[in-house]
Amino acid sequence: MILYKDHIIELDYQPAQDLLITCQPSIRPYDAREVRSAFISIITFVKEYNITRLLLDFTRNTQDLSETEYKTNMAQLTVGLLQTSLQKVARLTTSDAIREQKIASMLDTIQGAVPMVVEVGMFTSKEEAVRWLLHKEG
Repeated sequence: MILYKDHIIELDYQPAQDLLITCQPSIRPYDAREVRSAFISIITFVKEYNITRLLLDFTRNTQDLSETEYKTNMAQLTVGLLQTSLQKVARLTTSDAIREQKIASMLDTIQGAVPMVVEVGMFTSKEEAVRWLLHKEG
């Protein structure tokens, strides 16, 4: 069920699996403010629906933000999601090795500064990410 959709992001909730899937409905240029707005939408719906699993699919993303903009937005998303029932986050990686290196480095920095109770996984395929998200330990 589509919970939210605008020109930047679409939030598709699968209630039977308690899984929120995010994606970009179109490829277009955007700025840091729009990214921040999209992240606020994700946080809002994760809180509102008490979601425990999240798949971030920004593989259609062709825009490259500055390092400061990336850090600010990722920190906002991370801190916002820590205040939820979220247990697992899977992120689909892009084919841009430089971008992925930047994101991994920033995630390491954030995880070093803020205790993370959420499991985070990076995946190259949606199927692999969903399998990991739905896998229950024990």
